[in-house]
Amino acid sequence: MKRRILAALAAVALGAVVLVAGAAGPATASPLLVAKHVALGDSIAAGQGGGVPLDACARTDGGYAAQLDQAPKFNLLRNAGCSGATIADTMAQLEQVNRGTNVVTLTVGANDLDLDQVYAACAAAAAGGDPAPCLAAIQMAVGSAPGIVMPLSSLIGSVAQRSPNATIVVTGYPHLLAAPPGAPQFAQLAALVAAVNGATDALNAAIQGAVGAAAAGGANVLYADVVDAFAGHGVQLVPGGPSDPWFGLDPVGDPAGYLHPTYAGYTAYTDVILDALGR
Repeated sequence: MKRRILAALAAVALGAVVLVAGAAGPATASPLLVAKHVALGDSIAAGQGGGVPLDACARTDGGYAAQLDQAPKFNLLRNAGCSGATIADTMAQLEQVNRGTNVVTLTVGANDLDLDQVYAACAAAAAGGDPAPCLAAIQMAVGSAPGIVMPLSSLIGSVAQRSPNATIVVTGYPHLLAAPPGAPQFAQLAALVAAVNGATDALNAAIQGAVGAAAAGGANVLYADVVDAFAGHGVQLVPGGPSDPWFGLDPVGDPAGYLHPTYAGYTAYTDVILDALGR
């Protein structure tokens, strides 16, 4: 009897060792799902500045949508982004999204605040012109930023309704201008640069607010901040100052790309989006 009991205990112990050894083995990674991607939004979503414009919306083969398409298991179904698009315009792009879409990227909001007018007014001020129009344009943009929260949140919610299985990645915008050298003679210019970039910060804060509101409403949405990714790559206004810009700087030879991200800038966008998606 004792021998049978001991034999049974030994069998149980051996089984336990086998189970523990099996549990300690390497876990099998879940297969990476194929991303079925639709890009929505404005000129940044279109990829304007990333290469030769392919159509009236200034889409290019170098924008973040096209670069994401080169990532492993990433399939761009449609790039509906279009230069000049506002939040209201982007609502019309929603027909490109359906239940088969599982990744949606969205960049929009700058045109709602007329940031191009800010840049135009402040370029004149940086060149020695009257700073008043620049400061007025900045004040208008910053004051208008909270007004985009609800429309953008509604847009995100509409995307989620049309594509309930999608992860929605809403990107922010980079700082356009690089800080000038710290010499005292550039103090006024430094204040101007900070004010212009502050308008972008106000826009990004509003976008984050919209993402938060949409997430609270049940949308599977993430915010992707690109400010840090562009650090050190803004436009330098001081000749000879430190500069490695990721923005187009030729309004004559490349007007479509002027003050839009270059291919390198869109690579930064791509990396941030992939990080947000855990890819």
